[in-house]
Amino acid sequence: MVISRPQGVAMNTTHAQTPAAGSHQSQDQARSLQEIKTLAQRDETFAHALKACASTQEAAHVARRRGIRVSPEALWRHRGTLLAGGVPTWRG
Repeated sequence: MVISRPQGVAMNTTHAQTPAAGSHQSQDQARSLQEIKTLAQRDETFAHALKACASTQEAAHVARRRGIRVSPEALWRHRGTLLAGGVPTWRG
């Protein structure tokens, strides 16, 4: 028995994500993280602002003010690797 969708009814793709889309997002996040590392090395004020952040959400906001779009989750996964000396490390 084959059950078909009524004509005009679209599949729910709200949560679907193609592998290509996920890979693209991953590349964007990696690029953003590299931009943060580079900027922190060049700009002491930015580095201090990141170190002063109490959360990854706050750090993402600091980066966004500098034109770098990065998710709090990406920052969390790379905590301790963004600045020299293993900082910042945000509490969980």
